[in-house]
Amino acid sequence: MALMPAVFDYDRYAQLCSDVGAVGRPAELHGHLVGRLSAGARLDHTTWLSVAQELLDGSGSLAEAGKVALIQLYDASLAELTGSGFDLTLVLPDDAATIDHRTEALGQWCEGFLAGFGLVERSGELSEEADSVLRDFVAISQVQTDLDESEANEVDFMEVMEYVRMAVLMVFSECQPATTEQDTPPASLH
Repeated sequence: MALMPAVFDYDRYAQLCSDVGAVGRPAELHGHLVGRLSAGARLDHTTWLSVAQELLDGSGSLAEAGKVALIQLYDASLAELTGSGFDLTLVLPDDAATIDHRTEALGQWCEGFLAGFGLVERSGELSEEADSVLRDFVAISQVQTDLDESEANEVDFMEVMEYVRMAVLMVFSECQPATTEQDTPPASLH
């Protein structure tokens, strides 16, 4: 992966999880957030912190620095999704981690996405393409890890990760409410 801002650093959230004795995992937490955002939910910071604390399922409470990190994660994730650059950074271990660890985290990310997406009440049906993405995410979330460190496995991982990124952007785009510009017919010129 390329250099990423600290806000998307997996180790930052792994430490946060450790600090609060969390059962939850960083990739799953971010996937859950992006799933909710993709389904059209918008949370205020207080609600997001409450949701995150519940997902982390820790024995301790979040320190102020942890709260700030989670708010930054929310804001940065929403900014990427709503931006025009087709950017989405997944909170996953960096390239120094084993392929097993990165693959397992990608599965956890997809599991979190599905859970977050499923919690948001939406109107209307998903397109066949979006339904297919969700089915793919179910399969990815059930990935078995016992992979050799090989160039082929590395390439496969990168391809699946890129598919997840682009698929999320497609689902996000499909599930957002129409803007007032789209709802208002153009004025006629008489």
